[in-house]
Amino acid sequence: MTKFKWFQLISILVLLGVLVYVVVIEDVLVKESLDSVSKYCLQIEATYAQMGGIKNSEIVRLTDNLEYSWLKNEERLCFLVNHKSIQEIGVEISRLRSYLEKDDDKEFCASLNLVQLYAEQYNHFMGASIHNVL
Repeated sequence: MTKFKWFQLISILVLLGVLVYVVVIEDVLVKESLDSVSKYCLQIEATYAQMGGIKNSEIVRLTDNLEYSWLKNEERLCFLVNHKSIQEIGVEISRLRSYLEKDDDKEFCASLNLVQLYAEQYNHFMGASIHNVL
């Protein structure tokens, strides 16, 4: 093999390695971010079931933590995925805050369920898989 052929082969292998690295990093960041959202939603649900309503400081604290975590993770995700694809979670989290202020249990629970649904769906279609490649 000539030097040029070796250089081409090495270049292709390096590019392939970089692409695999980027895909793995993207998958890890997306999974961590969406798992964090799901974890907070489950904690809020458990606290709601235990307390019997949204008018308590623990649910407010958990909702604040959910919002902070999402805003922090959303900044990273915007570099990896289209912002319009993930903005629904942020919108529903904002609605959670307004339902807390209005003390509207029914709408709060509906919005919380939507946040969980979006996190589950995004985790399914944003993660690295053969279906997403094809």
